[in-house]
Amino acid sequence: MSVSTGEESLSRLAAYHGYDCPVSAWSPRGRGAPHHPALPSPWQACLTHRGRRVVAGLATVPVGIDIEHTRPRHNKRLAELVALLPEAAVRHAILESSNPLQAFYQAWTRHEALFKLDSLCGSPPDHVLATRLARLSPEGDIHAWQWQHAGWTISLCSQHRSLQIRSLPRLAIRKIQSIAAAL
Repeated sequence: MSVSTGEESLSRLAAYHGYDCPVSAWSPRGRGAPHHPALPSPWQACLTHRGRRVVAGLATVPVGIDIEHTRPRHNKRLAELVALLPEAAVRHAILESSNPLQAFYQAWTRHEALFKLDSLCGSPPDHVLATRLARLSPEGDIHAWQWQHAGWTISLCSQHRSLQIRSLPRLAIRKIQSIAAAL
């Protein structure tokens, strides 16, 4: 089995849309959102990875995305991790959840996706936990989608409620309607 890099995945996506974006010209990893000189506006790339999993996307609007895999060791320090989260309502919802570790990862990936979205929109927060999940709709103007299965969690955030998400493989990515209900 061949493992694809994020840049290879982005180049294949660009080719699918008719753009020649050689792998070697993607911006260096670790310097913000990926950019390619051959990818025309308004197209933007988003990329996240954990372990050997990569989620790559192209969109005509800014999209923040994050993927995480459950680390069983976090069960031992879950209360400490939850206490780091900035919003009391989110902390409470996690601790009251039937699966607090899963709920923690739902919240954490949303913070990461919001951070990436804000960075793409030109207003990067000082750190990931400077973001607020209360900004997500229906209370706020940021829309969120999430998928969770077998210890993996993917979250996406965008200012555009009608974002069309097409994934390969097909994932049951669902729009989040309420923060507390979704944890």
